[in-house]
Amino acid sequence: MAKHFFLLKLNIMLIVILFLVGCAPTPTATSVISQPVSIETPINSQLPTSTPIPEIIVGVVSVDVLNIREGPGTSYPIVGALNKDEKFYILGEVVNSTNNKWLLINPTSNSFGWVIGDQSYVTIQTEIVDLSTYLIWQKNVGDAKSALITATASP
Repeated sequence: MAKHFFLLKLNIMLIVILFLVGCAPTPTATSVISQPVSIETPINSQLPTSTPIPEIIVGVVSVDVLNIREGPGTSYPIVGALNKDEKFYILGEVVNSTNNKWLLINPTSNSFGWVIGDQSYVTIQTEIVDLSTYLIWQKNVGDAKSALITATASP
């Protein structure tokens, strides 16, 4: 009987211990860290970012003089010119009825023009720019979409 009483007492003690453990407060982040933590980042390291690197499409003039035209074809009037090695932002492109690629560019603020897109006249590349330049380019691309819609293949 003493053995039976001992086992009963042991079971009751285990139940009480389990009950007390279950009722004990759990530590929170503020109770675990009682002092401020300083994390040092090396000066030369770069933190990862989710911001994409702004890239735009540019052309570089390969000939001595490249005419800027009012529309995508040689029958459109010349409205300006670019010199060899000048860069320009490409806003869009079309292929006209003579199967030539023409690039819509932004030669001056609030104006659009067209240059031949043939690789013997221009070199097309991407360029990384600052955010403000990228945003201006993006706005001009949006504005140019309406110019692309109204452009005809040739006059």
